[in-house]
Amino acid sequence: MSRQNVTTGKEVNPMKTTIFLVSWVLIGSMIWGGTVEGAAPSQESTPASPTGEVITLKIEGWTCASCEKDIRRALLAVPGVNRAEVSYARGGVIVEIERGRVSNEQLVQAVASAGNILSSYRASVIPNGTLTAKAGEQGRGWNWFGNLFK
Repeated sequence: MSRQNVTTGKEVNPMKTTIFLVSWVLIGSMIWGGTVEGAAPSQESTPASPTGEVITLKIEGWTCASCEKDIRRALLAVPGVNRAEVSYARGGVIVEIERGRVSNEQLVQAVASAGNILSSYRASVIPNGTLTAKAGEQGRGWNWFGNLFK
C-alpha cells in the first residue's frame, strides 16, 4: 500500500510516515514532562479518608519530571503512607497518611533518601492547598510542540 511521491517519484509508505510522526510525539512528550495542561493532580481531588490526614510537601533539588518516580517510591515505602501524588509541575507532593502513624520528619527523611549521586532532594512541609503550578510550567512541552504548527 505505498504511493509515489509526486515531487520525487519515489515510493512512500504512509504507515511508516505515521509511525515516525507518532514516535516523535511520544518522545517529545517524555522529554518535556508529558504533562498536558490540567492533567497534573489537583489538591481538590485528594480528600483524606476518614482515618487519614493529608500533608503537602514542597520539593527542591529535582531537575525534571522523571524524578517523580523516585520520590513516590520512597514515600510509599514509609509505613503508614497510603498515597503520594508527586508533581514536578506543581513543585511538590500531596501525601495521604494514616493519622498518628507517620511524622512530618519521616516524610522529609524519605524524600531526602530518594536522592542519588546525580540529585539530592529536599522537602519542607507547607500548608495544604498552597501547592500550585508555576505559570507556564504545565504543558510547556506541549506548548512548544503546538507552536511548531502555527
